[in-house]
Amino acid sequence: METVLVTGFNGFIGSHLIPQLIQKYNVVGLSTSKNSQLKISQIKTDITKIDKKILPSKISKIIHLAAISDVDFCQKNPLDASHINIIGTQKILELARKNDSQVIFLSTSHVFGSPKKNPIDECCQKNPKSIYAATKLAGEALCESYSNSYGLNIGIVRLFSVYGPNSPKHTVTDNIIKQIIHKKIIKLGNIKSKRDFLYVDDAINAILLIMKKNRNYNEYNVGSEKSYSIHQICTILKNISKKNFIIKTSKIKIRKNDSTELVSNSLKLRKLGWMPKTSVHDGLRLTYDWYLNNPTH
Repeated sequence: METVLVTGFNGFIGSHLIPQLIQKYNVVGLSTSKNSQLKISQIKTDITKIDKKILPSKISKIIHLAAISDVDFCQKNPLDASHINIIGTQKILELARKNDSQVIFLSTSHVFGSPKKNPIDECCQKNPKSIYAATKLAGEALCESYSNSYGLNIGIVRLFSVYGPNSPKHTVTDNIIKQIIHKKIIKLGNIKSKRDFLYVDDAINAILLIMKKNRNYNEYNVGSEKSYSIHQICTILKNISKKNFIIKTSKIKIRKNDSTELVSNSLKLRKLGWMPKTSVHDGLRLTYDWYLNNPTH
């Protein structure tokens, strides 16, 4: 049975990915914290301090999820963001080079900045507007150079706005749903900006398919190919929750250089046989119900 190393396994994507992986692989998780609920081998360490002595002797695949993904935190702490997101990625690539491991690197639609047109395909100009986006684009560049230099099989999974149960606390869906549950007045930033919202199960299916079919170096945009404004998301959630609430916008909450709209062209991935299966309405209903049942999240 092949061994798959998953960095940052204890996060949002990892918590949904691990149950799928353990059905086919020997999974080893690496994170700064352990999770007693996951029955896999776990290594507690900083991504930038990987010691080959504590890792399995043969790793056939590496899914690199570990990163600081909170955009606002990265803006306030650019050195920390660069250290984890760039140096950490190179550490993983060095490990892959020595083991001839396949690498799946999770990137973000933020690398495109404010595109001149939508939908966005993989060849669209990259123009990162935030520290987070810049560190992810640097990670992509490292992946491409390692693939070209050492013949590694590396797939870039460029996720758009993924949401679902157990979403990170800094995501917009987490913020909106928690406010709906607990408050009658919801405070948000720019409610006109539009994003390509993708349910987490569809993102996981994309990762698994890319891991199975990718060869050499490739980039894949992963999104639903539809966009919804933050105001539209609130309207859908109002219907789901059956709660009446008022939305108040605040300039303080609006990010500088925020993109007006981001929509994925996922044709390259669809040619591999992938299709998103969960509508935004169904996905938000599943997510909202999970939050109701997990009030301490």
